[in-house]
Amino acid sequence: MNAVRSPFKRSEWYTALRLHPTRDNITSVTDESVHSDIRNRMSPGYSGKENTHMESDIDHRLLDLFDLITRKYSSTAQNFRPVDLSRIITYFTLDVISTVAFGQEFGFLKSDSDPFGYIANLKEFLPAIIVFGAYTELQRILRLPIFRAILPKSTDKRGLGRVMGFAKERVEERFGAKPIVRQDMLGSFIARGMMQAELESETLTQITAGSDSTASALRMTLYFITTNPAVYTRLLDEITTAIAIGRVSRPIIRDAEARRLPYLQACIKEGLRMYPPVTGLLAKEVPAEGAELEPGKFAPGGTWVAWNSWGLQRNQGIFGPDAEVFRPERWLPRESDGQDKDEEGGEERRLERMTETVGLVFGYGRFGCLGRGVAMMELNKGIIEMLLRFDLQTVNPTKPFAEKCIGFFLHTDMMFRITNREDRANGNQMNSHVDADSIKVSPLPGAPDA
Repeated sequence: MNAVRSPFKRSEWYTALRLHPTRDNITSVTDESVHSDIRNRMSPGYSGKENTHMESDIDHRLLDLFDLITRKYSSTAQNFRPVDLSRIITYFTLDVISTVAFGQEFGFLKSDSDPFGYIANLKEFLPAIIVFGAYTELQRILRLPIFRAILPKSTDKRGLGRVMGFAKERVEERFGAKPIVRQDMLGSFIARGMMQAELESETLTQITAGSDSTASALRMTLYFITTNPAVYTRLLDEITTAIAIGRVSRPIIRDAEARRLPYLQACIKEGLRMYPPVTGLLAKEVPAEGAELEPGKFAPGGTWVAWNSWGLQRNQGIFGPDAEVFRPERWLPRESDGQDKDEEGGEERRLERMTETVGLVFGYGRFGCLGRGVAMMELNKGIIEMLLRFDLQTVNPTKPFAEKCIGFFLHTDMMFRITNREDRANGNQMNSHVDADSIKVSPLPGAPDA
């Protein structure tokens, strides 16, 4: 359905993703020619080739995150400072996307707060988007002039409207008599002829779509790794070994280096599979002549066909009988027993099929996510650098977090105890050996004497 020459097109479900009160964006427009034109003009800015600051921008925001944790949330034996990991990871991804998009971070990390009231407002706004996507008549009613006053607008002091205003201000700085010139996403879009009004709508979409999905992937992958001791240990061994032999840069790993660490990549793929960050329907419309979806199942023209990302990523025929289990080892080549070499390409085909399937969390073809490279860079760097610098321990194993699934996963109360681990950050192996003769811990009494 998503292939370049597919006759399927975006359904009216997508129009609910129009966040600007008067203009469509790349996610909400349903006209295929308009969508293709916007995509062609925006894709170079996302690639990193024209956005020369992208990787260093992400590095700076990571350092802001680590500084916040060290200053306020680093626990010791004497001081317990639990932190909601879901909250500070969201702050990180919001500051990243604002920096790479238009050269200035929002300031969530430096203030350790939501200065715009954006996150709270988004929790109210996202359920409405899901409802309006399913019941498109409501969209048409809401856009009547009489209802526009209740929609977010750039003059609002809080919430989505304030973020809209922030984006509008950054766009305005690039136009006028003395425009700011910078090699970032916004600069790339302008160089390809995108106008000020278009950019005000597109930058708002970048912020919402580019932060929440990545935050969900990052915090859930960290959660799965840190609550699986064998995985945690193996990943740390891989990275500290790579540092020791000079294959990893300090103080922040390079994206290209992270992509060459096999077990890290296995953990990232498994995290995306276990918790696909986007769960919306993303419904496509069957062409007028209808289509056979599979043998014996015909869909008439105009039918909406959606997907179930959660179910697809738990397909036992693709991922094995333990598809409900977080097990990064499934992504590593298995030693052949000689029986499956010729079955559908054997082991190589098994890995290719899994990779193709998990890649669908970013979309595919002409509807694929333009921000995939930015998201993967945040995952490649963020996971490793967090684990090198800190020990992470969930505070409440019986209820590790609360969540709502409303197109994206919104997590709260993901409380962790975090402690510094400076030796790992510098690439040194931590000595975990305990000398039983030098440390005395009195045992509990045994069985009473007879």
